[in-house]
Amino acid sequence: MACASSQCLPTEIICSICQDTVTDPATIKCGHQFCTPCLCLLWEDVPTVTCCPVCKAVSPKMDLRSIILAKKHIRSTGNSVICQLPGSAKQMCRTHQVIKLYFCEADRSLLCLFCSRSTGHATHEHCSIMQVAEHYRDHLLMQMKSIWKKKQENQRNIKKVTNIFRAWEGFINLRLVMIRAEYPKVCQYLQEEKQKHLEMLAIEGTVIFQRLNRNVARMIHVGKLLRKIYEELKEMCLKADVDMLQGVDDTMKRSQLMQLYIPQPLDPQLSTWTITGMLERLNSFRVYVTLDGEIRNGRVPLIEALRHLKCSPVHRDVPWDPARPENTPTWGAQTFTAGKHYWEVNVGDSCDWVIGLCKESWTSRNDMLLNSEDIFLLLCVSKDGHFSLFSTFPFLPHYIQRPQGYIGVFLDYECGMISFINVARGSLICNFLSQSFSFPLRPFIWCGAK
Repeated sequence: MACASSQCLPTEIICSICQDTVTDPATIKCGHQFCTPCLCLLWEDVPTVTCCPVCKAVSPKMDLRSIILAKKHIRSTGNSVICQLPGSAKQMCRTHQVIKLYFCEADRSLLCLFCSRSTGHATHEHCSIMQVAEHYRDHLLMQMKSIWKKKQENQRNIKKVTNIFRAWEGFINLRLVMIRAEYPKVCQYLQEEKQKHLEMLAIEGTVIFQRLNRNVARMIHVGKLLRKIYEELKEMCLKADVDMLQGVDDTMKRSQLMQLYIPQPLDPQLSTWTITGMLERLNSFRVYVTLDGEIRNGRVPLIEALRHLKCSPVHRDVPWDPARPENTPTWGAQTFTAGKHYWEVNVGDSCDWVIGLCKESWTSRNDMLLNSEDIFLLLCVSKDGHFSLFSTFPFLPHYIQRPQGYIGVFLDYECGMISFINVARGSLICNFLSQSFSFPLRPFIWCGAK
């Protein structure tokens, strides 16, 4: 039901959704105008097409434009709205039997003109009720916008963690397959270690799966609380000046406190386990890769396919000059068409890097896209202080700790396998299994700044 104030205002500043005075007015494509909070709440749960509540015309969700004239109209008619409201006991001065028009900042009380000049209030600072109410309404609107931004951020975080949550079981299963594939290469006495490794991986995977589930549940709960606070702020904004001033402090405090405890999405990382004897075995196939040339294709969108990244190399498994003005992608002089080969690349503390093997023709392409076939790369990507590992192709994230220093690369051409090794920990990063190589493979190196 519309409040008394809305009945006193022209129809062009009455929201058709809440039937009350327009708060933070906005218009949509069809020309109708509503409260921005009302539209946010109405369209929040609409999955696809959003329509005007009045004429049902389809309107883009983000097509909200502030109506400056409407805001001015609301503020210019504010005096008449208050004057037309029936007087209440709170607004009438019992001593002088006149309407209280002033607000005392010192003791936060309502005063009439005569009381404001009394001995107890003469030295205090006084403002008109309308001015104080407008001031707090502006603050309420700012809090509403802030709450809504936090709620949208929370919704994005839910989507991010939900995607990980849905794919987590498949990732763990794949991780188990990769670990199982590594152990048959070592001696029989390592069976005990393998079993323990798999059991701990499965337990850790289950624990993180449960944490992801709780993380999602908590963010959903916080999302509901944010909506509730948002609605309370909206209701407070629509109250009469006197009623709003009575409860605005408590509502503002709860709003600010709520925003301090927004849960962040969980960044899952599995522990890495040393595989006994792996480095010793791989070093028996050690080769030393030398650089043959630099890839100068200009704008190469290699890591941009992940996050519009820019990578420039830093490499030292082979001679490399860190004083070069431009660090560009490079490839090895050797190509491999048979046998087992192992080499190491020092990525140091670089934030972004790409190493691996690829078909020679891929390095001569102008696009060098990550969805290309016949590329077998491990990528480390940094964004907002977080590091992520990916392998390609196919594109796959790896939720393990970021390796630093030397990264080992092992190629078994006949078996169709490429493995990446964390040399410092003696652990497996990831591997490509059951590949079929029918073309020469060339080492690829691209490291970024520290």
